[in-house]
Amino acid sequence: MKIKRRLYSLAPLVVLFLFLAMIDRRTLLMLPLALMGIQWYFIGSLFFLTVGVFLLYTRTGGLYGLTIVALALLTIEMAYLDRERAPLEHYAVLLAAVGLTFPTYFLMFSLSPYLPRLEVTALAALFIVALYVFFRMASD
Repeated sequence: MKIKRRLYSLAPLVVLFLFLAMIDRRTLLMLPLALMGIQWYFIGSLFFLTVGVFLLYTRTGGLYGLTIVALALLTIEMAYLDRERAPLEHYAVLLAAVGLTFPTYFLMFSLSPYLPRLEVTALAALFIVALYVFFRMASD
């Protein structure tokens, strides 16, 4: 019996585009790229990069920008897990890695007045990617 493909990655994708549409309705033009990114990892990486460039272009940062980056990462990585028919534990590791970004953001935000000029959002976004790569390498 063939197991059907899961589509858990559609949940963060819908929320992501709701957040992106609040910035600018033209972001809906990225929807075809996002849907192709669910099928192919390389296109998903291009979509992730496109979202990052869009956030830089619109100067969207802070917690709102970090949430958008986290949702974009969740979308493409959950799509990968969907394609691989990964066990639910892998989804839990992904959600934990992404979830740890927000406490890190608040920590960096609270330390930024005392440290030399830090861009809190960029540091937290970098941390989300580094943490996920660590979790992914540790789970393989």
